[in-house]
Amino acid sequence: MMSERIKTFLAVTILTVAVWVWADLEQTRKTEEIVPVQINVPSDYRVRTVRPSQLTVTLEGPEGELQGLEAAPQEKVCRFNLAKADLQSSPLVLSAREGLQHLNDRRIAVTEIRDADGRIFDGRIYADAIHLVEVPDVRVEVQVTGAVASAASAQPPTVTARVAEPDLQEVPEGKRYVVAPLAVENIPEDLQVEQEVTLDRHLGGPEGIEATLEPPIVTVSARLQAAVTKRNLGRFPILIAAPPEVLNRYRVVFQQDAERWVELEVEGPGPAVERLTSQDMRVQLVLTEDDKPNPGSWLPGQPVVVGLPASVKLTRPLRPVNFNLEKYTEKATPP
Repeated sequence: MMSERIKTFLAVTILTVAVWVWADLEQTRKTEEIVPVQINVPSDYRVRTVRPSQLTVTLEGPEGELQGLEAAPQEKVCRFNLAKADLQSSPLVLSAREGLQHLNDRRIAVTEIRDADGRIFDGRIYADAIHLVEVPDVRVEVQVTGAVASAASAQPPTVTARVAEPDLQEVPEGKRYVVAPLAVENIPEDLQVEQEVTLDRHLGGPEGIEATLEPPIVTVSARLQAAVTKRNLGRFPILIAAPPEVLNRYRVVFQQDAERWVELEVEGPGPAVERLTSQDMRVQLVLTEDDKPNPGSWLPGQPVVVGLPASVKLTRPLRPVNFNLEKYTEKATPP
């Protein structure tokens, strides 16, 4: 008997709570929203101007429906879905209330409409929709900034543009191109650049008419011209590089007036030259196992620079130095 009472009590409680929740959700309230004006047209048309582009609307409806509207921002618009037959006149004159009719499905009423600044509004929306035409085989011109290019190309070399039909008359056929802007921030040592760039959306150059492009992104390849820069890197000691068996058996003796230092001056692409430091390079006299002492005369040796980038060259070749080898058990004997 007691369990039946508990069940009845629980059922009544749940029903009461449900009624309260339902009553709360059905309670009517007002809210004010700023909504955009959205005009959908066929793909071969484009909406250029909308006045006003936003509205301030006062909405009234059940609390639950207003909460549902907050969770569906795509519905918080003044929306028009127009067909080609609707686009015969220009400019278009649309009724704001018609664009808000979809809110009736949520039992939400529009009690007042003003412009986005809250001023009195006559309810009419003016729009300009234009017909688009396709322009095939529009050439892509690469424009490089930040460096000088000796050659540049785009892949694909042509694209299709979609532009407003009346605007197309402003662009002569010889000027129907689009720009692929390539901004070079760092010049690579091999002077070759390849990257994807977004096309400027104008037919006839950046000052031309607005266009939609297909594809909107192309791959640009450019061969750059970097100004040749000279730089004196200072004095470097001539180091000995030889197999251990040579160094363990012989010591290197230089001619008395032989210079043990060399002055390095290099030239090459500016960025590559500027990045060089003295820690990057060394000057070596390279010996091999075939080098033997020559008591009768000095041995000519050609120092080499190690660590110099391929794009950077010496402005003048290093001079040979005269040296000889003598065993550690012998004294040096000048020739």
